[in-house]
Amino acid sequence: MPFDLTDCQFLGPALPEPFVRFELENELTKLKLLPKTTGQEGRELKEVWEVYRRHLAQLAVRGGPVRVRNHAIEPIVPTLGYKNIQQAAQVETREGRESGGYLLVSNDGTAKLRVWVTAFDEDIDAPAKRGQAYRFSHLRVAQRVLLASGERVGLLSNGVELRLLISGPARLAGRVVPGPRLEAKPRYTRLLPAALGPGPAGGRQGRAGPGR
Repeated sequence: MPFDLTDCQFLGPALPEPFVRFELENELTKLKLLPKTTGQEGRELKEVWEVYRRHLAQLAVRGGPVRVRNHAIEPIVPTLGYKNIQQAAQVETREGRESGGYLLVSNDGTAKLRVWVTAFDEDIDAPAKRGQAYRFSHLRVAQRVLLASGERVGLLSNGVELRLLISGPARLAGRVVPGPRLEAKPRYTRLLPAALGPGPAGGRQGRAGPGR
């Protein structure tokens, strides 16, 4: 399975296109973060992906946030290197108290990854409620919470997309948008454990981005 991410959009300065195209795979391979696609590890990766595709297929054309969490997030918790998923408390941001989403927690409880979910196929970039300003979209809420929490990376999913968010010192430094039909993008899911897994540079600190 070639590490070809041309069907994904890389937005923001954290992951510039030249770095993604020419350096990202080598950097992840050098750090031994990129899952192998051959041998026993490759077979296990393929099996995990097939199971994940079946979970996504069960979402079909409907489902609330809990159903999206159950089918788009929970099946890949072990693949990302975490043990379980917990409801997170609200977080104080410059707009007041906002949703902290969920936390994926590592075996020893020291590494955590924040994720948010919406109803199936809900517009992530639009205001979460009618009449609200753009700054209250799911994406902007996630951005503010990451900044307020001092966390580098997070995930946001509507069951169709699974966006990787990269937070900078003062704003969202980048995001990876896999585009529609998440179930058809196994190469993207190879990137997620490398960028989001727990460890010295993973979880709350984050691995994504050149020079990190």
